[in-house]
Amino acid sequence: MTTKPSERIVVFVTPAQKLAISKTADTLGISVSELMRRAVLNFNATSEQIKVAGIVDRLRAPKAPDALNAALKSVAAKAAAREAREAAAREAREAAASATKRAAQARSVPHTHAASAEPEDEIEHDTDQGDDASLTDDTRSER
Repeated sequence: MTTKPSERIVVFVTPAQKLAISKTADTLGISVSELMRRAVLNFNATSEQIKVAGIVDRLRAPKAPDALNAALKSVAAKAAAREAREAAAREAREAAASATKRAAQARSVPHTHAASAEPEDEIEHDTDQGDDASLTDDTRSER
């Protein structure tokens, strides 16, 4: 003679665990209650296994943020932001200095180019005269 179950035990599980338990019960063709009864009655864990399971659960549990760790992360983030701002400002100053230097060079290039162009013209002219002279000068052609 079997006794119909009449007592209730509430067990809290995660949504993923509930889904896994429900699928297992469906696969076996039994109710979730029957699956839980069979699992508990067939559970032969020693006290050591229960202790280990408790330790594993505590290790997997989300931890509250450590105040010191949070403070250090905040300081590191602020320092990184300050360094990034300083680097950006330094790059901006260098870019401005470079642009100023290029502008100054651009203003001075036409004067330098005009001064250097005249000697080149003279050199070409002197070379041209020398070439013409060598063609017409009998003394140079004899060499």
